[in-house]
Amino acid sequence: MSDLRWSDEQLDHLRTCGDAEADDVILDLFARGDDVVRAINMLMRDLVENNDVPATSLPPGARAYFLATGLPSWADPARIELGQRVFHRYGPLVILLLNTYSLPICYAAAKGAQVLVRTGRLQSNPQRRIVETAQLVVDVMAPGGLDPTSDRGAGLRSVQKVRLMHATIRHLLRRDPSWDPAFGLPINQEDMLGTLMSFSVATLEGLERLGVALAADEVDAYMHTWNVIGAVMGLRQELLPRDYAEGRALADRIGERHFAACPEGQALTRALLEMMEYLAPGTAFDGVPAEFVRWFTGDRVADILGVPATPERSPLIDLWRLFGRVGDRLGDRSETMQHAATLLSRAFVQGLLLANRGGQRLPFHIPTELRQVWGVNWP
Repeated sequence: MSDLRWSDEQLDHLRTCGDAEADDVILDLFARGDDVVRAINMLMRDLVENNDVPATSLPPGARAYFLATGLPSWADPARIELGQRVFHRYGPLVILLLNTYSLPICYAAAKGAQVLVRTGRLQSNPQRRIVETAQLVVDVMAPGGLDPTSDRGAGLRSVQKVRLMHATIRHLLRRDPSWDPAFGLPINQEDMLGTLMSFSVATLEGLERLGVALAADEVDAYMHTWNVIGAVMGLRQELLPRDYAEGRALADRIGERHFAACPEGQALTRALLEMMEYLAPGTAFDGVPAEFVRWFTGDRVADILGVPATPERSPLIDLWRLFGRVGDRLGDRSETMQHAATLLSRAFVQGLLLANRGGQRLPFHIPTELRQVWGVNWP
């Protein structure tokens, strides 16, 4: 990859670019004049409350969108299947990383965090957003989740729905007088790339830090699967990284440009940490989510996010050390954190199964074969 591809000039241009295919659907709805409020409310209700989208309830443009925005021609079913097998084995750790690494580094990008705050739900109802984000990951990464011919292909429809909701947010915020043009176009191509890298690159890096040794073809397959998801989500295909190394370089470049302290990012992080502790049972995990965020993101980003740097570790980690089950010899905390991650990830997934998404939304769902492999039970 040429360095010119990720120059400030190129990335600044991407901050002005949205997603024409989905944006056109929303523009068409707003062009209906007096019917716009009813049309938008109907669309959002259908997208949020239904796992499937009844074709007869949608305007013609929205129905056509769902038919036209399937998998890209270059999607490789074999690589997708292999990438999903990684999730099949390590799903609870992936969901833990989503909340202790992927989302926090999204919040560290000060300009992108402005969109998240203005949607309101990450602070006013963080549980719902955490559950819905985790559900999206389960939907796309479960076996068959991206197969348009399978009745298990909920992931493809989930991504299409999120893309259309992004277009609605983009349309409304860019016309909001309080939106600062210096933030860029809401949910622009650069911010979408940064988010995609947080779900792919950061997850792979986090798994490695947790002692998971993936083969080269598994890393490639995981990156490919998320590139496919990114394309369905509306990212320009020529922007997608060709491999993990390029993705890592892109993630670093976006972090250099945008990681900065802001009240919005810190508020989002506080809400996330509080909700993680709420979902984890009892008091044994008190303080552990914050420790993981600081361990994965590093002190600089954790300080940007206002993550507390407590001098005392959590009771759970202290207990391991007391009984000598793990060693932190020479200051190496990796073994301690690997053991903590195993317990916390399973407890957190169990908590998600108990969570209430609110309204008429279906509860958090994990396919039976994944629950059996992961050792989590119905509440």
